[in-house]
Amino acid sequence: MKHWKKMSLGTIATVAMVACMSITAMAATADFEGNLPEKQGDTEISRVGRQDASVDHFTITISSLGSGTSSVRAWTEGSAGGNYSSPYNEASNGKTTNIKYYENDLPKQGKNVTLNLDNPVYMSTTVYVSGSWTPN
Repeated sequence: MKHWKKMSLGTIATVAMVACMSITAMAATADFEGNLPEKQGDTEISRVGRQDASVDHFTITISSLGSGTSSVRAWTEGSAGGNYSSPYNEASNGKTTNIKYYENDLPKQGKNVTLNLDNPVYMSTTVYVSGSWTPN
């Protein structure tokens, strides 16, 4: 019986270690919510560290968007403020979108990447937005 318990604990520990390694190998996903300012002012809405530098895009899902528009402009920048992707890509409400990074400036693994959002059209009021994203 003692041998069985030792083997079971060893098996459980191995399974737990493999599960933890699998989780850390996956991209970090973050939820966000906030208000986009009127008059097309962008909002730095979320910052997440990259987990896989070989992926050439970030993924964003807009789950809720206030009235007046059906999409947002979405792009990323580094901590020094330079853009990692074009500020003219749009992510539609209710959809998941992959947006490519600039080919010559792919953020490295562990690098913090900031998600910026903006209204694609001139708005006279703020617009609520929520969703999730991963810098991959």
